[in-house]
Amino acid sequence: MNTTIKLFSASAFIFMSSYAAAEIIAFENVNVIPMSQETVLLNQRVVVDNDKIAAIEPMSTIEHIKPNRRIDCQHKYLMPGFTDAHYHPRGATTTKDFEFFYKLLLANGVTTVVSMGEDFGQDAIAIKNNANKKDVLAPIYFAAGPMYHHDNLKTPKDALDIVDFHKKRGYDFIKVHDNFPKETYLALLSEAEKAGVPVVGHGQRDLPLEFTLRLTLIAHMEEVVMVFSDDKNFIVTEISDQKAQEIARQVKNSGVYISPTLTVVAKFHDYRNDGRLDALKQRPENQYLSKAEYKNYTTDGEEYRREIFSSPKGIATVDALIKNTQVLTQAFYNAGVPLLIGSDNIGLQITGFALHDEMEAMNKAGVPAFSVLNGATQLAARYLKRQAVAGTISEGKNAEFVLLSKNPLDDIKNTRDVQGVMIKGHWLDKKILDRFLKDVATARKQEK
Repeated sequence: MNTTIKLFSASAFIFMSSYAAAEIIAFENVNVIPMSQETVLLNQRVVVDNDKIAAIEPMSTIEHIKPNRRIDCQHKYLMPGFTDAHYHPRGATTTKDFEFFYKLLLANGVTTVVSMGEDFGQDAIAIKNNANKKDVLAPIYFAAGPMYHHDNLKTPKDALDIVDFHKKRGYDFIKVHDNFPKETYLALLSEAEKAGVPVVGHGQRDLPLEFTLRLTLIAHMEEVVMVFSDDKNFIVTEISDQKAQEIARQVKNSGVYISPTLTVVAKFHDYRNDGRLDALKQRPENQYLSKAEYKNYTTDGEEYRREIFSSPKGIATVDALIKNTQVLTQAFYNAGVPLLIGSDNIGLQITGFALHDEMEAMNKAGVPAFSVLNGATQLAARYLKRQAVAGTISEGKNAEFVLLSKNPLDDIKNTRDVQGVMIKGHWLDKKILDRFLKDVATARKQEK
């Protein structure tokens, strides 16, 4: 068993809003998308007292709570903040690194993240505990432990030790990454259930689908595809519409959540094709990526620029993966499978911005805008057992919301135009969010 010694502890990351957390704020003339149902409440007054939603009422009614600050939101849309259910703080080893990630997330309306693996040199528990302090401007933070592969999870004894390690440390999830011996995998699931630590992650490609469905969350739609394919020989079996419907029924009956991460697979072709890569390299959000990460994903021979991805076999494999993930996504939506939104912010999947890419990809795959947004809000809150305090704009819930300039139910791309974010009792207006982005861009430009 490999439990890497952790070196980094996020100890003092605090950057406070200039507004006092105790004030009562009224967001006036705002259109509310509550996400408890597919509707828009026009011309509302949303009152926030400290960090709770104290009232939601038409502007035409007499206000029952007197605010000491009013914000005019005419023609704007207020909805719950977004959850990135598949986030990675890759390469972050300093307090400043994490500050950059948090600024990018908040500037994009992301108020909750699920960190899907503790990287070498990180202490995910210290990071989580610090991020969740009320005086730290960071998204609400959930953390999995180290990612486990077949080489560090070999025996049932390893499984028992790993569950004990996670329970004692206080991780929210155990993250599995690839195929394990059947007896080891079953021991892990059994012991984790006793300990109350959910197991999430990749599929068990050498076992029937039912074994993978014992997870609480499957990360990546292609993991479902590969259960039905030849993983060892890099061959993807085509999934027909009828087969997709059969799979969808089985997945729905299991109760498992899925985070499709469609954009990760779709970008494989962007990396391998010089013209498409050049276009990807021109995106303005690249300025927020570290120079090391940018170089790693745009240099020949590295990551997705490896020869395998440009070979005929590699191209055919990626084509089949893209097609099958699209087919399964639509089938899963039609069957009512709970689909969360996760960016897996890897390479040129820029932290924060990548969540909007994923929402657009889900919509393009046949998931209506409301259902996409539901996966980023209400469904995510229920998965994380936060439904009592988050996920909808409702009286008594936490004030974790985003203000948009246009209605995302009309066009999912409207999630990108963030005008403000409320988190932990702090109102971050457009000027503050723009400053966050500028801070990150300036620092990245100065990197060697």
